[in-house]
Amino acid sequence: MSTNNNNGNSNDTDTRDEEKNVNSSANPDINLANFFNLKTGEVNVKSLRPEDISNYINRITLIISKLKDLFYNSSTYSFKAPLEDSFDTKKDFCAFLDELIFFFNALKRKFVLQHKGLNATSLSIDPTESGFPHFTDLWNFKKDHESAAAQLSALQPPEEIIKSAVESVFHGEFPIREQLSYAKYNYFSYIKDKKSIISEYKINRPELIGEKDGQKLYKIILYGFDERYNIFHFYSMLLTQDSGALKLLHQREGHPFLNEIRDYYKQDLFRLAHHLDNFDREIHPKLILKYTIGPYYSPDTLNEENIDKLIAMEPKNPFIFKFQASGLVSIKTIKESSVLKSFYNNLFGYANSREIFSDKFVYNYMIVPFKLKQFLRDKDEAGKPAKIYGLLEGGELIE
Repeated sequence: MSTNNNNGNSNDTDTRDEEKNVNSSANPDINLANFFNLKTGEVNVKSLRPEDISNYINRITLIISKLKDLFYNSSTYSFKAPLEDSFDTKKDFCAFLDELIFFFNALKRKFVLQHKGLNATSLSIDPTESGFPHFTDLWNFKKDHESAAAQLSALQPPEEIIKSAVESVFHGEFPIREQLSYAKYNYFSYIKDKKSIISEYKINRPELIGEKDGQKLYKIILYGFDERYNIFHFYSMLLTQDSGALKLLHQREGHPFLNEIRDYYKQDLFRLAHHLDNFDREIHPKLILKYTIGPYYSPDTLNEENIDKLIAMEPKNPFIFKFQASGLVSIKTIKESSVLKSFYNNLFGYANSREIFSDKFVYNYMIVPFKLKQFLRDKDEAGKPAKIYGLLEGGELIE
C-alpha cells in the first residue's frame, strides 16, 4: 500500500490562475511544484497524526455526501443549481461526487491501522487553501487500483490470515503482521473491481444532444484535480460543431479539440472560453459551467486569522467547507458578412463567426457547523454573499 508522506465576484482560484504562469498540462509524474504554496513558499504537505485520520475522513466524507444531497434533494434545501432549467447536469456532477466519496472510503481502509501505530504510512493533506489529500495520495490511489489484482494474488486468503493471527495469539504474540495483511487485503479487495475511480483528470466522450440549422449541439463533462492548489474542478460545457465537419466530436477518439481542453481547462473561464472559440473554426462553446469543490478548512490546515476564529467557535466539530459554482454563456454569435473576408478566412482556416460571452457569474456556498451558520447568516468569513448550510451533530443539513 504505497503512499507519500457572492455573486458578481471573481473566482479566487481563477484570480490565482492569472497571477501565476504555470504549465497547465496534466503530468502523470509527481510535480515538485505542488509541494509548495505558490504565494508563500510554505510546504504544502502535512501528514495527519494517526489519531486524526479517521475523524478527518469521516467528516469530509459526510460533508461531500451532504453536498450530493443538495443536488439530489434540491427542493428540500431550496437549492437550485445555476442554469439547471436549461442545462441540468446534476446527475453528472453527483456521479463525480460518488467517485470522490469512494476515494475517501478507500483511504479509510488504507490507513485503518494508523491509530494503533501499526501502519508505517500516513495520510497527507495540503494544508494551504485546500484541506484535501495531497496530489501524491491521489496519484498513489490510481497506482494501487492498477496493481490491485497483483497485490491480492501476493497475499494470503483472509481465512489463512485469520488462522495465522489466532496461532500468534496462542503463542503469546501480538498479530501485527496479520493485521497489516488483513488491512491490505481489505483495501485492495475494495478497489479492485471498481470500474471508474477518481483521478487527476477525466473527460467523458462528447454527447450529441441535438442538431439544428447545420449545427450539432454537444455536451461535454470533465473534471480535473489542479495539483497546484490540490483542489477539484468539475466542468460541464455546451458546444456547437458544423454538421459538415470532417472530424465530428462524438465519432473520433482523441479529437484535437478535446486535447486542447485538457491542456487549457485550468485557466480563467474567460480565457478558456475565448481560447476554445478560436481554436477550431467549426467548434464554438455556448456555455461553460464550473464547480469548485473546496477548500476544506479545519484545525489541521493553515488558516487565515478570520477562519481560525470561526473554527474556534465550534471546538467539538470544527470545519468550514466551501463550494463554488461559476460560469458564462454565449449571448450572441457574430458572423462574418463580407464574402471576401469569408473566402479569406476559409482559405487560411480562420473562423467566420465568434461568440460574445456574458459576464462571469459566481455563486458561493458553504457547509459549516450549525452554530457557525447562525453566526455567519448569509455572508462568508470575508463578508461576501454566500448561501450557507448548517450541519447538525447528527448529520442533518439545515438551510
